Amino acid sequence: MEMIKSDFEKRNNFESYRMASTFGLIMGLAISAIHFIFYLLEGKINSSFAVTVLTLIAVIIVIYKATVKYRNVSGGYISYWNAFVYGVKIFLFAGIIGAVYSYVFSNIDPDYAYRQIELIRQPLLNAEFASAEIVDKMISTMKEDMDYQMQHPFQSALSAILWNTFSGALFCFISSAFLRKNKPETINES
Repeated sequence: MEMIKSDFEKRNNFESYRMASTFGLIMGLAISAIHFIFYLLEGKINSSFAVTVLTLIAVIIVIYKATVKYRNVSGGYISYWNAFVYGVKIFLFAGIIGAVYSYVFSNIDPDYAYRQIELIRQPLLNAEFASAEIVDKMISTMKEDMDYQMQHPFQSALSAILWNTFSGALFCFISSAFLRKNKPETINES
């Protein structure tokens, strides 16, 4: 038996993609802006922790606002599954924006990633995480990976999009539990 979607379901599906792409654009631009601001402040502050915290805050705000707005547009209710899928769509679109930003940024300052890798060396040695030989091998491997990514930008972009979508799915696995709002069940009294 073939299932025919109602006009409401078709409009709701289109609205889901439209809103997800809009909020994905907002998330991608916010995260890119955070990164770029801290890039401009490079060397003035220790930015890795701040970037991580601000990125997480931006992600939480965007997913919360986007899901609540979509829930309201959808009649005030959203199932766990629909909240999850909608959030993953947002992360997919944000990943595309992030991949474009990374590509452009890597052409503006191709040595930035290598400088960031070098910043890791001394804290690892100070923490006695591993011997100097092992730390040097780790740094060398990271630089080789970076060389490969620079030589294969489209493969690198695809990997970034997939990683962003996967990590977004993990995030939405949790956030959807808090943002879902099921329709109340009605009891038929005969």
